Amino acid sequence: MTLEETLTQLEALSNEKMLAQNTRNGAGDNQFGVRLGDIRGLSKKNKTNHELALAFWETGNIDAMLLATLLIKPDILSADAMDRMVRAGNFAQVAD
Repeated sequence: MTLEETLTQLEALSNEKMLAQNTRNGAGDNQFGVRLGDIRGLSKKNKTNHELALAFWETGNIDAMLLATLLIKPDILSADAMDRMVRAGNFAQVAD
């Protein structure tokens, strides 16, 4: 799947309650409010895909960033890239 296709799927999985909960917890506006179980389901469709995961992370979208954490190959991630990713995670669930 491509970045755009997956973002469209994430948007379709939007959940008002999750959106409100994430907003209360500081997620900001760049999110769809997708339940973690649905994000895990998408990760199974995409399998491990390091390049796509990095593209998801760069969107800054909370849901895409959470999906990226499930698709990334940490063993090939450089220390500098990891540092940039950690510093970019401004939502507790993503930072964890």
